Amino acid sequence: MKQYLYILLIGMVFFSGKAWSQVSITSEVFAEVIEALTAVEQDQLNFGRFSPESLGGRITVTPDGLRMADGTVILALGSHSPGRFNVSGMPGANINIQLPEGPSTLVHNTSGNTLQVGDWLSQPESSSDVSFQTDGSLAISIGATLFVGPPEENPIGLYSGTYQITFAYN
Repeated sequence: MKQYLYILLIGMVFFSGKAWSQVSITSEVFAEVIEALTAVEQDQLNFGRFSPESLGGRITVTPDGLRMADGTVILALGSHSPGRFNVSGMPGANINIQLPEGPSTLVHNTSGNTLQVGDWLSQPESSSDVSFQTDGSLAISIGATLFVGPPEENPIGLYSGTYQITFAYN
């Protein structure tokens, strides 16, 4: 039995030795710098001329340029348009369109009264995979809804404001 133990101990020492070898390899690494995104506003989001009448209501301008009103709002002739942007970047790359999360405020040019813009829409839709064309360009249209109060809340005059939209590579 002792002999077995000695043989076992000698075998464990003999076969448990560490192997002292190593290997080195040279491998390649890559990175590609792509052009930064650029965006140019072609047309401002414009709800056009209207009269709120007794109760007000809403005006919607869709990304494809359709303008509709509900409530007691009466639309007048004149220009209106969705916001239109030309975005440039890497051909074939995907981007994300981030619309405003909440309403934007338009302020009357003299009284300080306000109108709210919300329910933002885009074409192509912000929730879809959007890819640049082969020339690295992409046309994006923005629509929204203008919430209009009665005449005493929204007097005659020009209202203006801003909104932020973000374009980012996926």
